[in-house]
Amino acid sequence: MKHIIAASMFPLAFSSIALAQDSQSTEALYEGEQHVVAAGRPAVSYYLEGNKDQPLIVFIPGAAHSARIAYGGHEGGNEEDFLAHWLQNRGYNFLGVSYPIDTESGLFEEDQPDFTVRDWGRQAMEIAQTVIDENNLTGGVVVIGWSMGGKIPQAVYEAAGELGVPFDFYLSFVATPAIPGMTSLTRTFEMSESGYGDRSSSANGWVKQLAANDALNGHEIIPEDIYRSQYIGEMSVNLEGVEQRYRDGAFVMDWAEGLEDNGAFQFENFPLVAMILNDERADSRHAIVDKAAWSFYNANTVFHRYVGSDDVDINALSDAQWQSVLDLTRTSPDRLIREVSGNHFFFVGEDGARASAAAIDDLVDRVHAWRSDMSAALGTELDPLQ
Repeated sequence: MKHIIAASMFPLAFSSIALAQDSQSTEALYEGEQHVVAAGRPAVSYYLEGNKDQPLIVFIPGAAHSARIAYGGHEGGNEEDFLAHWLQNRGYNFLGVSYPIDTESGLFEEDQPDFTVRDWGRQAMEIAQTVIDENNLTGGVVVIGWSMGGKIPQAVYEAAGELGVPFDFYLSFVATPAIPGMTSLTRTFEMSESGYGDRSSSANGWVKQLAANDALNGHEIIPEDIYRSQYIGEMSVNLEGVEQRYRDGAFVMDWAEGLEDNGAFQFENFPLVAMILNDERADSRHAIVDKAAWSFYNANTVFHRYVGSDDVDINALSDAQWQSVLDLTRTSPDRLIREVSGNHFFFVGEDGARASAAAIDDLVDRVHAWRSDMSAALGTELDPLQ
């Protein structure tokens, strides 16, 4: 069991991040947010303190969203409606990292249309490392990627290894991996004046799903005007995981560049993945596909990184050990998954946020137990960054 703490024990405690402080105006920031520069790119960070020996949960938002979707902060909002509150309540440290987007409220002053997945992963891990160092955290790092945040696991894992960040595992929050065709092989976006891809056509569907959560929780969680102006905006097309790329002021088509950027097939350098699945028809693709998609990566992690490790001689394993490796791999889709009922925003609203924090708590234990069992089967200790 994790150590559960009352949120009041740690009111909003924020790191004085020892990265380059961005000179942008603070007028568009919520309490506790900071403009920083990491990996040479602007970001907005938000840190919420838990127990120092508990993991740091790093939340990576999906397409066109800021990380506010996981911690709130708008005027009149309830902290109980957001995931960060319930994670802190269970003793976890929380870090929300918003990549550059062009919001109506001006969250970022400078556009970054050439921002890449490599930038994204490096940025998140640089900020995480600084938070760990400044707050003496010892519990490792769990990266949550929500929705389009499924493009980031290989990049954050690689960056963590280069920076020495104690990476534990990646957690898919109904996230779409970077496999071509998972959404569409032919999808394209119009370029906005900022050079970003125009995602405005998606907003109505997101608003509808959030309104459904309002009804379930009996109150308005994020007013629509605030959501549209302060939570979402245009973003670099490079993060979409489609053939379209930004280059020299124009959109070009280049699958090879995109696949190199997001590391979709770097199986030998990919983290272990746990999953939270949802169940509503409004998010049918994720509800149907995610378990199989991410289990595909886990099977390749076992083969390419665990069995393929220099520390493992597969021919020296006993029959019982080899059978355990097979059993653990084949049962991992069930062991490393929890389901939380809801739509694409299943973690927004008090009931979903509380349930999601409980599911994360359980998955931390499940991942560690599974990795311990696999270590025993292989006869070697599996370091997450091995």
